[in-house]
Amino acid sequence: MTFLRPEILYALFLLAVPIIIHLFEFRIFKPTAFTNLLFLEDLKNEQHRYQKLKKWIILFLRLGYFSGIITAFALPTILANQAKEKNTPVSIIYIDNSFSSMAKGSTGTALLSEAKEELYQWSKSIQGNEINWFTNDAEYPNQSLIGFQQSILSLEASLKQLSTAEVLLRARRMFERTGTNNPHLIWFTDYHNWEFPSDNQNLEIRLRPLMAANRDNISLEKASIDGSDPDNARLSVLLRNNLSSEQISTIRVYTDGKLFAQTGANLTPRQDKTVDFDLGAVRNFKGMVVIEDRGLSYDDTLYFNIPAQPRVKILSIGSASTPVLQSIYDENDFSFVQKDLNNFDYSLIPGQNFIILDQVTKVSNPLITALKEHLLNGGGLLIIPEVSALEATQLLLDEFNLGKIESYENQAKKVVEIDTKDPFYSGIFEQDVAVFQYPTIAQSLNVNTDAKSLLIFDQGRPYFLRKNNINVFTGPITGPKTNFDQSPLSVVTLIQLALQTRIFPKPYYSTYSSNDRSPTTDLLGARAAIAGSMVADQVLVLERENEQLIPRQKQVLDLIEIDFSDIEFKPGHYRARLENDELGWFSFNHPRDESHGNFVIPEFDSTPIATSKNMNLAITAINQTYEGKQLWFWFAIFALICFLAEMFILKQTI
Repeated sequence: MTFLRPEILYALFLLAVPIIIHLFEFRIFKPTAFTNLLFLEDLKNEQHRYQKLKKWIILFLRLGYFSGIITAFALPTILANQAKEKNTPVSIIYIDNSFSSMAKGSTGTALLSEAKEELYQWSKSIQGNEINWFTNDAEYPNQSLIGFQQSILSLEASLKQLSTAEVLLRARRMFERTGTNNPHLIWFTDYHNWEFPSDNQNLEIRLRPLMAANRDNISLEKASIDGSDPDNARLSVLLRNNLSSEQISTIRVYTDGKLFAQTGANLTPRQDKTVDFDLGAVRNFKGMVVIEDRGLSYDDTLYFNIPAQPRVKILSIGSASTPVLQSIYDENDFSFVQKDLNNFDYSLIPGQNFIILDQVTKVSNPLITALKEHLLNGGGLLIIPEVSALEATQLLLDEFNLGKIESYENQAKKVVEIDTKDPFYSGIFEQDVAVFQYPTIAQSLNVNTDAKSLLIFDQGRPYFLRKNNINVFTGPITGPKTNFDQSPLSVVTLIQLALQTRIFPKPYYSTYSSNDRSPTTDLLGARAAIAGSMVADQVLVLERENEQLIPRQKQVLDLIEIDFSDIEFKPGHYRARLENDELGWFSFNHPRDESHGNFVIPEFDSTPIATSKNMNLAITAINQTYEGKQLWFWFAIFALICFLAEMFILKQTI
């Protein structure tokens, strides 16, 4: 046992005072008894012996409680194991400032705000010059006390979250800079996806739990745009919740700060719901979806953007159907180019959205290779066969795994069925097609295929079939005794084919993505393209209010490809500017990872990791661990027992 304040023990010399007083009271006097009182001598002697014993007991009790009080103030302590071999404990603070810490605590304020206020008040009561601490997105080694107070008050929630292993590795690196062999990590956490560490990196960990009063939350999970109908774009918003009871929420869509649409949604606890909005024939829509929610605030707003659409680039190889195709693909929405197969420049293919093989009579390996690369890049392909060139047509079907030609029909056949339930036609035909004027085809091929048949002859033979982005007519679309080109069906089919190959820009992108980690499920990609041409030293700049960013970029044909990875954006709309020209807009939203996950709160004393209710208690517990087991309260109890015993004896009489 040792004493943390041994100088107090000098007060033990004061114990001489009660000893002197008691010895003074024990002085012996020799009185002379009267003869008539001699019978009381025996009784007096008995009382004297009792009083003398009583005074000695009182003396020892007083010495006991005075010495107990003095010893208690000297802080007697039993040192912990190896405490003498360790330096003074060094504490590093970690604050999990991910978006889940924006949930409200028992006081009605955000958990992160509670932690900030607690640390600020604690910093005002300590003595010292430097504090080591870090968050999910920043480290502050050896920060001054004033700097800490300024930084902690300006701390904001972050989209990043560190795993348990990442937290311990960062803390270990910071401790290595201090050179201490007695490291302690004070961990502020709300237990979001928290796991018990398998390797504590030789750190003493103490948790400071941040407990939310309610975890009910509604999240605008993601949005998608259906632009298949050029006259009515549709916005679909997925709502996700972890509510404890049924709730009705209002969802609003804004454009340029003005209310565009509004609807209510009846939400069932823990069940996803999709809400659709018809946006009409929009060409440049900069919007925002907002939902009413009392939970986390960061996921209650979702920004999206529908830029003006570039013309769909169509390349037709062959000339048999050129007059029909040119009349359908007008210059307003399409860029139509026709080339013959002889002396064909294969470098034209990568820049196209939709390629039509118009009754070609021969197929080369370079053409097949270029078409496959085109399909891999998301392009579309339409094959209009030359029924007299069976070998070339079968080669195309084989290369793209589309089936086998069983026979050639030189007899006119009529289309008798349209698969209006397929998504390709479901948005086009709203009425019954039983009275539809079906076209007649003069010649056709009987193809045995596993592809989807959308236009069907009698006997179930396909005329128009699809597989992935590859489309095939089993006969011509124009010519003698063929009136498909005169049917309204030809216009809607060919336009729909071209529009579906249009590269519809993503409605929004993640505010942060990294090439060093796998994207999250709702990450909409880190790359984008916008129409424009950079010359000389020009660069594309992204602007938002007073913020300017220059992402990685390169020119590819008439598009500028942009890489957003490893750049942290703020939620909202960014204007893409090339010199003084506005090329378009990009929208960004935080990933919704923090809206989900588990909050597995360990039971008290269920893990060897200790917890503290606040920062002051955490520091006190760490110091006690270093100083060892303190015994002052036992001496205080001993002093109290001695005092009570003295009071009891003083009240006793004989």
